[in-house]
Amino acid sequence: MVTLDCTTSHHDEVTLVTLRLRDLDAPTRVTVRNCLDGPVWPPRREGLPVTGWTEAGFEGVVGPGDHALGYATPASPADPPAVLDDVTPAPDADGTPSESATDVVRDLGDPSPPADAVPAGAATTDAESRDTDADPSESAPATPRSRADGRTPAVVEPWLEAMTARVEVAESLADADTLPAATAAVREAGGLAEVRALAASGAADERRLREVARRAETLANRRAAATVPVETLARIA
Repeated sequence: MVTLDCTTSHHDEVTLVTLRLRDLDAPTRVTVRNCLDGPVWPPRREGLPVTGWTEAGFEGVVGPGDHALGYATPASPADPPAVLDDVTPAPDADGTPSESATDVVRDLGDPSPPADAVPAGAATTDAESRDTDADPSESAPATPRSRADGRTPAVVEPWLEAMTARVEVAESLADADTLPAATAAVREAGGLAEVRALAASGAADERRLREVARRAETLANRRAAATVPVETLARIA
């Protein structure tokens, strides 16, 4: 007989519900209903709820064995947090294991510095690149000398630091493989809203970083090929 075990933990006004389906001996369609006084915040992939999840709970086919499910909700804990509404054999279905509870919590959150800070920084970086492309004869000598020490220009450093912080927060959230670690990571990231914002901006962040890297590599190659004939210029100037 299929059974459902439930546990909850409450942190920062968010209740995390961990569910364990047990004793499935064949592919089975199950319906798990949330009993707490609030909507289900389901695990997500690419910004969309994982298949089977709704604001009311989970319905889907799972394979033989035991399976972990999990979700979050703004509601306060209660007993029971969820119930098994329906169990129907699905012998013709290919049961696939559900997400683990820790994967669910990890997917619920992923944040860092506001995304609005990045476009402005990227624009500054582009401007810096244009400065590098400028005709040396029209530039003040202090500018090239300031870059000759190999340090990152001051105008670029804040953007790189902001992007580094975003990446580190995302890595911390991705590495949270226990419920307490995931809860702490979400809290340190600034809450679920910030986590969702960071998750949604992942592709855009990668695109910006790769574009800046491509421009920097192109400029570096051009600069390496542009040998300034100082002695010749000194003779004819």
